[in-house]
Amino acid sequence: MLGTRIMLANADKVLHQQLMEILQRSGYVVVAEPADAKAALQEALKYEPDVIVVDDNLPGGSLMFAGYIREHNLAPVVLITSYSEKDMMEISRVPGIFGIITKPVHESYVLPVVEVAINAFNNILSLEREIKKYKQELENRKLLERAKGLLMDRRSMSESEAFRYMQKISMDKCIPITKVAKNIIVKLQKQ
Repeated sequence: MLGTRIMLANADKVLHQQLMEILQRSGYVVVAEPADAKAALQEALKYEPDVIVVDDNLPGGSLMFAGYIREHNLAPVVLITSYSEKDMMEISRVPGIFGIITKPVHESYVLPVVEVAINAFNNILSLEREIKKYKQELENRKLLERAKGLLMDRRSMSESEAFRYMQKISMDKCIPITKVAKNIIVKLQKQ
């Protein structure tokens, strides 16, 4: 909470002032205060806030803005709305919306929603990094298997001999074994 950087995108001056007081009193740092979607996008890219609180009546389109923010993994968006429960169900399905605060705004609702949004967003980013890491590991494993297969087929090596051969080249030349595997694949496919 303390020092969390917030962008507050809102055209309603009364609501804006109320939110500013709530957030600053709780230790949040408001880094940008755009009044329309275009300015909000520019400010989000410039300041990279930890969370973006957006009024649903933001000129230029708050939901499109939220989608763009999510598409680029910039920050979680918390939407402030006066819509009915049915409308909120639809809004909650919009990519990028990580929390909804209903009007009139109460401090006891704002802070938990903001914190949950930040934590959910960070968890998603962490999972996306893990997925990317595992995909890379899988690709590396496929390269090694393909290179081993070519060595076994074209050089009549056993699987363990092929792996040790690549491992030795990797250690002798101080290069990653995946690079050795790529070189072997290129060389043996030409033959």
